[in-house]
Amino acid sequence: MGDNMSKQVRALYMEDPRNTHVAVITKVGISEINKKNYGWIQLNETIFHPKGGGQPSDEGMINGIQVAYVHKEFFDKNHLEKFEIYHCFEVNQPFGFKVGDKVELQVDASIRLLHSRLHTAGHVLADAVRKCFPELEGYQGNHYPGNSYVKFKIRAPMSVENKEDIKQKAQAEFNSWIDQNLEVADLLEPSGIRIVKVFENWSPCGGTHVKSLKEIGRMEISDLSINKKEGTITIKYSL
Repeated sequence: MGDNMSKQVRALYMEDPRNTHVAVITKVGISEINKKNYGWIQLNETIFHPKGGGQPSDEGMINGIQVAYVHKEFFDKNHLEKFEIYHCFEVNQPFGFKVGDKVELQVDASIRLLHSRLHTAGHVLADAVRKCFPELEGYQGNHYPGNSYVKFKIRAPMSVENKEDIKQKAQAEFNSWIDQNLEVADLLEPSGIRIVKVFENWSPCGGTHVKSLKEIGRMEISDLSINKKEGTITIKYSL
């Protein structure tokens, strides 16, 4: 499904949180994506966040037709700033789109906000745990509603191994940041990679985020598990 890199879509969802936009269709097709057949369109620019980075794809409509799934495909796995986005529709859904058509995009604002709150909360949790326990390094996150967690590698002997102590210290730290209403900063590097900062650490991220931490609301650690064999800790959180 790869396409010419010169036609790369402009990912507007990384620039601002708008929920409506008009874009131009650059390609139309029907093919298997993630083991399912879809009708799909590519656009010159999009406000739809695709599935990836631990965040679900946006939901919404294009010209009043329900978008079933939004897929990101990289041109080159060594260049994560180069990608195309497929806006997918159920194959039994006639959509009649043509290359060159102008179409109206409408993202479900409430679902987008929930995904953004959860994604930012994952960054907050990773930074708070790292600040309280420098021996723990976050390396994987999942920001899906009902199944949000961050996994940490244990890089050195832990100063504290009691689960409740870890939970209490980390939760007190990130709730203090939320009370301070720290701003979420983002920056597009010359390479084209976008980086995001919640507290002190910049990290590559292509997801959507809230502008400041009070938009998250209250968050809490719902579970914590330690896998000594793998040398990892998994911390689940909820809003």
